[in-house]
Amino acid sequence: MPMPGTTSTIRLTPAAGRVLAVLRQNRGRHLSAGEVRARVNRSGQPVHLATVYRALQRLTAQGEVKRSSLSQNHAHYELAENSGVHLLCEGCGRLREERLGAAERMVDSLKRRLGGSFQVKSWQVQVVGRCRDCRS
Repeated sequence: MPMPGTTSTIRLTPAAGRVLAVLRQNRGRHLSAGEVRARVNRSGQPVHLATVYRALQRLTAQGEVKRSSLSQNHAHYELAENSGVHLLCEGCGRLREERLGAAERMVDSLKRRLGGSFQVKSWQVQVVGRCRDCRS
């Protein structure tokens, strides 16, 4: 499968291919390993949670997937192409992503300023607060 922005291919196990397919079908969402497993299992080809974790580790190392530890309890996974501002509710744990041009411009400016001294692979901004439901 081609990696984003390249014409090269990476080799995936069948399980890793199904994990990547789930993340592509849920583009823009942040899924836990358990949520990924549940969606893969709904396809009729069940996998063990350990297999999902191994696939996510490999896909993260290959640059296809981004791992975000936005809460103390567990990590979320998303396609590496997604970058934005993560809004995390400390009340219910709900996570949402906002695409803000200002944040993207800040990262672009940082990349230019750093030149070749540092290569940015991915970035994230996390804002912790309380959603409307938890405030009321």
